[in-house]
Amino acid sequence: MPQLCVTAIVGVLVAWLTVPAITAAAQETPDLGAVLAEEQARVEVIAAASRSVVCILDPGGTAGGSGVIIAPDGYGLTNFHVVAEILKAEGEPGCGALSDGQRYPLEVIGIDPTGDVAMFRLTGRDSFDAAELGDSNLLRVGDSVWAAGNPFMLAEDYTPTVTAGIISGLHRYQYGADARTLVYTDCIQVDASINPGNSGGPLFDAQGRVIGINGRASFQRRGRVNVGLAYAISINQIRRFMPGLRAGLLVEHASLGATVMDSGYRRVVFDRVLANSPAAQAGIRTGDRLIAFADQTVYSANQFGNLLGAFPAAWPVSVVWEHEGQQSSQVIELDRLAVRADPALRKRFPTDEEVTRQAAREMAAPAKAGVDLSGTNPWAEALHRAQRHTVKLYGGRIGTQVGYGTGVIVSPEGEVVTVLSLLLEATHLRAVTHDGHVYRCEVVHRDDRRQLALLKMASRPEDPDTAAPLRTQMQPAVWEPFPVGDAASPAVGDWVLVAGNPFKVADGEEPVSVSRGVIAGRAPLLADRGTQPHPYQGEVLLLDTVTSNPGTPGSAVIDLAGRWVGLVGEVVTSRLTHTDLNYAYPIEEVAAFLRDPRTTNPPAASRSAAEERGPGYHGIRLSSIGYRRQLPFVRSVAEGSPAHQAGVRADDLIISANGVAVPQARVFAEVCDRLAPGDGLSLVIKRGEELISLTMTLTEPQP
Repeated sequence: MPQLCVTAIVGVLVAWLTVPAITAAAQETPDLGAVLAEEQARVEVIAAASRSVVCILDPGGTAGGSGVIIAPDGYGLTNFHVVAEILKAEGEPGCGALSDGQRYPLEVIGIDPTGDVAMFRLTGRDSFDAAELGDSNLLRVGDSVWAAGNPFMLAEDYTPTVTAGIISGLHRYQYGADARTLVYTDCIQVDASINPGNSGGPLFDAQGRVIGINGRASFQRRGRVNVGLAYAISINQIRRFMPGLRAGLLVEHASLGATVMDSGYRRVVFDRVLANSPAAQAGIRTGDRLIAFADQTVYSANQFGNLLGAFPAAWPVSVVWEHEGQQSSQVIELDRLAVRADPALRKRFPTDEEVTRQAAREMAAPAKAGVDLSGTNPWAEALHRAQRHTVKLYGGRIGTQVGYGTGVIVSPEGEVVTVLSLLLEATHLRAVTHDGHVYRCEVVHRDDRRQLALLKMASRPEDPDTAAPLRTQMQPAVWEPFPVGDAASPAVGDWVLVAGNPFKVADGEEPVSVSRGVIAGRAPLLADRGTQPHPYQGEVLLLDTVTSNPGTPGSAVIDLAGRWVGLVGEVVTSRLTHTDLNYAYPIEEVAAFLRDPRTTNPPAASRSAAEERGPGYHGIRLSSIGYRRQLPFVRSVAEGSPAHQAGVRADDLIISANGVAVPQARVFAEVCDRLAPGDGLSLVIKRGEELISLTMTLTEPQP
């Protein structure tokens, strides 16, 4: 579950905000003069926009987060959770520090606790440098962005730190503390480095316009340190709430007074309609199908929640629904989703829905033409290919091993290549394609040396397609594979994109997430994964983008021309430094793996030694009571066996085997069944209150 940043961005500007003018098909050497000119323009944009970035300090003078000034009279935006401590200190204003090194009094003007937004005002100067607001509706995955703020209070002179990246995903949903607090609906996902210190800071487009307010990121076991997934509240959502915020109100989000559920493929129906709610008054009934909301076709319940959460209470929205085959449409004024706020906070920040109604009337007027960004995204074609060829995998979860991952379609028959992991041991293994269809999968080939697997999707999806004729649904699916033959070996320094499903943030048919980086090098994989040596010792591509996240293994690595150049491997962790390696199998290794199962006699290298000779012998007998589900207690140890010589005793509890958590006896059996005579077995056991590490070498099975 992603957590809130106390503030938000870390690091230095480590990537280009725009790709130099190069040929997509053949990354030609750019003209040095053009590169320097782009660099100078970028530096000037960053310098100008950075003057609007605020370091927000609580009354005690310690960091509370970041913000951005959006008007010369000192009004600005930040996160609600950033100013929470200032609101608790009644009568004591906070302060906002700017890149001029000065601190200015800061007053909280209006708040949006549900959407995690607040408006403040700085005083102490006649005029402040303000950032221009952009249009988040024009954003596309792959667009260059940069973030600014003061992570970890690195800059004592309050000069903001800048980090760059691309948009990894749009229209994401991030759960809050509850349904009414700190909920991020329809938000922007980026791969720019976001860390504690920049919450409330601005997300800028390449031209220096504010397109979002950074607020949270995904984190894993390493703590609250950037892992390449961060989220910003879109500026177009905030625009709807800004009149109420500037008026000094507590603004509330909208409710239709009805809930929906998925009912078949791309079919959404109302499963609950409250009496006297806006939905009921419009004539919507339980069981009616929701067709469109806010002028957008609704394909899933998750998408509806995303759309609804971006509107304030009392906002008029068009709704189209179907009742017993008859379509109806109506503009409905939304109800309020009441915030459970402290009474003192409500007294200080009242609500007034008439302000929202007036704002809706003003925003309904013809808008100025937006900025045309067509043709400025060099990744568009490559991203389109990667997203169509990539599938999201869902399977088993054992101990700390996640039950989701990524794969790449490699044949028209629905074969998928991915990495070996425990999620493949699931009884019900599923793949979700780019169009949201769900297919049952089976493992048809394993390569224990390379740690790769080949899956086969069922010929028909599990979910009925209510929009397609039955005869069409009866035809076996034909998939579009990612071509391996036209792949090229990337050079060190070449741009690459990674398309996958880290942290399972892309639900249903939402496009997979993407991150950008370069090839950092090629080297043999001489590494340890946990406490077990990695079986694959060949060359890998080293990447400077974060791929060592749950769900990312099995992701496609593509170059600027959209060619498939690598496959992200399973997470490899250093036991000494507790850091992870970002790497991928080169495409030639993937191609060799794909040739193996298609030959009459697969080479021995593609089959595990345990498959060739049978599993090795350790001499451990586990408790036989409820064996498959029982905790892995040692019942007895054979005299003279490898386990006996290593020091294993009866009544020991096995905690892990070769770095894999062992919550049940069957998991221990699954790990050992893949080990041949001569292989090592490392155990962590619990004996009384003590944890003990033991190692042994397996032998030939005993007669």
